[in-house]
Amino acid sequence: MDRYPARIFSLFLFLFLVVSALVVPASADPGRDDYLESLLAAARQKNLHEDRYWHILLHYEKGPLGISSLIDDPDFFLSPKGKHDPRAELEAAINTFFRQDIKEDDFDVCQFIARYTWLKEVLDVDAARVPLFECEAVNQVGPKSATLIFPTYYMNNPASMFGHTLINIETEYASKLLTKSVNYSAFTQETNGILFAEKGLFGFYEGYYTVLPYYMKIQQYSDISQRDIWEYRLNFTVPELERMVRHVRELEN
Repeated sequence: MDRYPARIFSLFLFLFLVVSALVVPASADPGRDDYLESLLAAARQKNLHEDRYWHILLHYEKGPLGISSLIDDPDFFLSPKGKHDPRAELEAAINTFFRQDIKEDDFDVCQFIARYTWLKEVLDVDAARVPLFECEAVNQVGPKSATLIFPTYYMNNPASMFGHTLINIETEYASKLLTKSVNYSAFTQETNGILFAEKGLFGFYEGYYTVLPYYMKIQQYSDISQRDIWEYRLNFTVPELERMVRHVRELEN
């Protein structure tokens, strides 16, 4: 009669082992990145997708149909929904930047250096747990000051009636001619004045950010168009200048 309790015990032991083998703890999942999950959880807890600085970096604005970015180029976003969804873009950025198995060739850190640096700082990312990268092209700029440049209108060219603005970023170079000018302008080769006015007023031209040497802009505005150029020094701190340089790098072209 002793064999029946023994068989029952063996059956329970067998079932227990089967269930234990099927129920694998999440921490034992070899494909799970616990540190990445903790960063995503921290971002959700802090509501970083609603942070004003995140909206500035992605140029989000509220409109009648909800939030949307002013940037149209899909290459600017990491999420297919990034243009209209700040949270989707934020989580796509964290998933791209801070995987524990990330390699330097997995993404171009310079292309996203402003949001990468901000997320790294605000989430206090541990360099011992995830590889961190630098953009040498941005680090070598070394901005010292910035100046708002305003070439005035050109009397013989109605298209210039509002003038133009650009920003100079000064570094350790003594000559102002060698500073970098950050410029935003429409790309147009239109020769029809009526079409030019119509497309310009209603935003049918594509706009691009470019970075050019200041002497090239002087040649364009002063020597060719004979326009006066006014300069206004901006009261930025070095950390603010560095943030601006990182953001300009993301917007370039």
